[in-house]
Amino acid sequence: MAHRRSAKISTFGSQVTSIISVALVLLIIGLIAMGGMAARNLTDDIRSNLGFTVRMNHESTPDDANALKRVFNEAPYVSAYVYSSPEDIFAAESEYLGEDLSALIDENPYAAEFDVRVKPDYASTDSINAIKLAVEALPQVEEVITETSIIDSVNSAISRVTVVLLAVAGALMVISFVLINNTVSLSVYSRRFVIHTMKLVGATRGFIRKPFVRAGAWAGVASAVIATAVLCALLVYIANADPVLARLLSWVDMAIVALGLLALGVLICTLASLLATNRYLSAQYDDMFMK
Repeated sequence: MAHRRSAKISTFGSQVTSIISVALVLLIIGLIAMGGMAARNLTDDIRSNLGFTVRMNHESTPDDANALKRVFNEAPYVSAYVYSSPEDIFAAESEYLGEDLSALIDENPYAAEFDVRVKPDYASTDSINAIKLAVEALPQVEEVITETSIIDSVNSAISRVTVVLLAVAGALMVISFVLINNTVSLSVYSRRFVIHTMKLVGATRGFIRKPFVRAGAWAGVASAVIATAVLCALLVYIANADPVLARLLSWVDMAIVALGLLALGVLICTLASLLATNRYLSAQYDDMFMK
């Protein structure tokens, strides 16, 4: 009786250890995934603040400005724009200089301007240069001022960060599979004599394999739930501690990460259980005493 109880505790302990170990690996993967999504959202925010300035002709009228507004409202590349009339620019310059320019200048020298922000998909030098040529061709436009050097710097930095994140994610996927495979294999190893006994009584390979594969799948589900719970708690903490940082991670992103962890946990644990079970199904009795 004591021996049976000890075996049951050992099996249960190995399953709990396996679930916790897999949950820790999935937690690390989840943290990397959340970091990648935060970087992607930050990239979109940076790119959505890139764009160009359109300076209109001095002879342009309010009707010309309204016509240009309609162009930008319908343009697929515009995320937002701000219109500044000559009077607005004149008042802003007076405020900036700290004195009334109207006492020094009889005529307003400024022309109306549009500060245009482009969508992230169009925040590249080639796209903005093509947009610049199209906008400069409009009759009411004097010139288009772009920020190509800033755009190139931002895109270069984003590309480097993306490459690093992809490399880390790829390496982590390989390491996680090895760790989870070893952990699940140890769990199956603790029940290797059960597999051998079932073989002796004539059970088919599929019949023997089925409960182990099912247990591996449920272990993957349990591990993913634990990892997701920790990540959700971390997201709640971030939302309370730093609202600015919380803007980079939404609950929609968290749901995507959770589904990814669930699929990854079930897939790897099921595959590891299948491989480990097949190994002991093919093993001889003497091999049961070796890892």
